[in-house]
Amino acid sequence: MFGRKRLKNERKIYTSGYHPENDKDKLLSFSVKEAYKTVRTNIVLSLVKDGCKIITFTSPIPSEGKSTTVSNIAVSLSKAFYKVLLIDCDLLKPRLHKTFKIKNHSGISNVLSKLSTFEESVQVLDEYSGLHILTAGIAVPNSSEMLGSDRMKKTLTELSEKYDYILLDTPPINVISDGLSLSKISDGVVVVVRQDHSTHDELKHAINSLKFISAKILGIVFNGAEAQSQKSRYGKSPKYRKYGRYSSYSYASTYGDKERKTGFEDDVIVVDNSIEESNK
Repeated sequence: MFGRKRLKNERKIYTSGYHPENDKDKLLSFSVKEAYKTVRTNIVLSLVKDGCKIITFTSPIPSEGKSTTVSNIAVSLSKAFYKVLLIDCDLLKPRLHKTFKIKNHSGISNVLSKLSTFEESVQVLDEYSGLHILTAGIAVPNSSEMLGSDRMKKTLTELSEKYDYILLDTPPINVISDGLSLSKISDGVVVVVRQDHSTHDELKHAINSLKFISAKILGIVFNGAEAQSQKSRYGKSPKYRKYGRYSSYSYASTYGDKERKTGFEDDVIVVDNSIEESNK
């Protein structure tokens, strides 16, 4: 599991594409980059198998910073000279094309539907050598069946011959089962939670769901945490309305604070927001 690291929360820092204006911002920017490097190092050391490693990134509920985290880890791995493929597996609410400001005309759903080939769909970023991105692609009504299909397994097996790491950005597992089906065929799972967002019960439910399918949990990234925080609550968290077949994430009004315990504190690394914040 990841070791604990304390950083001061500063949500105006962006790990990629951000140019600090003063010495304080430069120091904080450096700290955030180092935090992602620490996560990268722990991931590398946690998976000692030969060949490609497939890692699923998920969260208990929406808006935990999952896409932010997986994007920065992908960039960090590529800067360490690994060949990385980042796949947006949230077919109902894709995010990565917005994060990296690229097109989403063709992606993993197109490849699995045989509407286009991988070579036609994958995108290479000039500014990040070694990082390739496969967006979500066209909207589909049967995302769970598609991502849990034998064709998806075969596709990942074939792509494993080309990359050192394949990172999967998946929907929140307490909301939709896509992340669970992909976790079963991954070499490891990273769970992202945000301070003052998820409750302890929501995180516990997510962990138990992963344990039930015997997924290998590599660790928990505690996102947006204050330095030396002694808070005993995650705080307010938005509920989730019905997840329709074609609908995107829909939020209801927030509900009151819920009690939580800090039992996961020793198994997390505290990081901060980055790319995703710059697109808001």
